Amino acid sequence: MLGLRKSRYCFLINKGDDYLAYTTAANSFYKINSYVAELIENFGSEKLKNNSEEIETLHKLKLLTTEEEDDSVVDLLRMKYMMRSYAQDFVGITLLPTTACNLRCPYCFEKNKQAYVMSNEICDKVIDFIKSHHRAKGVSITWYGGEPLLGSRVIKYMLSKIDTLGDVKFMSHGMITNGTLLFGKNLEIFREHPLNSIQITLDGNKDTHDTKRIYANGRGSYDRIIENLKAFVEAYPDTYVSIRVNIDKNNAGKFMTVYETIKGLFPKKKNINVYPGILKCCGKQSEDSPFMMNKDVVKIKTEYRKRGCSFDFPRIVASGCCATSLTSYVIGPRGEIYKCWEDVGEEALVVGNINEKTYTNMPLLAKYMLHGSHILEEECRECPLLPVCSNDCAKNRLSNKFMDAGYDLCSIYKSKDYAELNDMLYDFYQGYVKAKDANKCDHCC
Repeated sequence: MLGLRKSRYCFLINKGDDYLAYTTAANSFYKINSYVAELIENFGSEKLKNNSEEIETLHKLKLLTTEEEDDSVVDLLRMKYMMRSYAQDFVGITLLPTTACNLRCPYCFEKNKQAYVMSNEICDKVIDFIKSHHRAKGVSITWYGGEPLLGSRVIKYMLSKIDTLGDVKFMSHGMITNGTLLFGKNLEIFREHPLNSIQITLDGNKDTHDTKRIYANGRGSYDRIIENLKAFVEAYPDTYVSIRVNIDKNNAGKFMTVYETIKGLFPKKKNINVYPGILKCCGKQSEDSPFMMNKDVVKIKTEYRKRGCSFDFPRIVASGCCATSLTSYVIGPRGEIYKCWEDVGEEALVVGNINEKTYTNMPLLAKYMLHGSHILEEECRECPLLPVCSNDCAKNRLSNKFMDAGYDLCSIYKSKDYAELNDMLYDFYQGYVKAKDANKCDHCC
């Protein structure tokens, strides 16, 4: 084919005798040899037959492409993104039973906001609001707060009504909780409708956590959370459990201790994920800030990989978050609707109310829908990492564009020589080879 050259999405990795080719367009990497690596790298200057088997294969794998084919990768991503963003066959609800919380975390962005609890009347209107989506075939709910279990009465009431949705099927539900109230009667709420997923947050190991996630009396919450976690896993063994460990520059070195502790509690469980919740800063903060910049994130993730803990294998991003999905809503306890979790409690950021069953703040909705993702940004169009760039946040992107906030929203692996990306991919390759060798059958190999 005329016009073939190394794809802008193709990365060649050479470590010792190993040669790999990776393409973000397909999010795949391949074991190759030095000849193929040289062929890809220098293809434009080689006089090779267009019908050769090697070229045909490399073209099929999207390692050699035309400029038009590379451009079509962006177009297809944008098309899929917009189809998902504006689709009306599914409703996503982030529901706040209450904005109250039983902890007094010093960094909480909700700490100065008034506490409300959702009434049964509002619950009934939420059910009606979901049913008003006549094109929807399913709904998913995420329980959020505040601390959602302070509104356990609301959750119980909503779940008693959830089978009355008619043609809209209740697909799944999950919870984001601090974990301190996950015991006793609160465990029993989910017997009939077990949670599909739950996220519990820790702030490092016990010593660090108990200085940040504190009760009103100043007492730490670590031991209570761990005991509740054990009870929950025993009661609901099929629920996917995520333990988010908040880390900044000050406690990043403690993450592996927490990781190993949690994994040690449940050595046979495959559905428990412990991961770092990295607290990032905007570019206008000083180097002395405890929050991390991209270079700090790369450094600590490299360290975690060396210790056998990997989180980073890319994925193709063709959908956004609640803020960039037309039929996804954050519903507060008074029935007010937001597009982002962090907007809760800010009257100027309310985009509607379940009573109206429609959006009322169209300018803010338009900003989120049209400017909330890198996929629609022209400045990102030529980036080789565009298909797998997941360092995105709709709220931060709007803050950059309209308030000059200075957040670094590029992939942490974007650099002049992409050395960090190559190292990360090679580490995954080595892990794959080791795992494959470990599972070899002596009678078959």
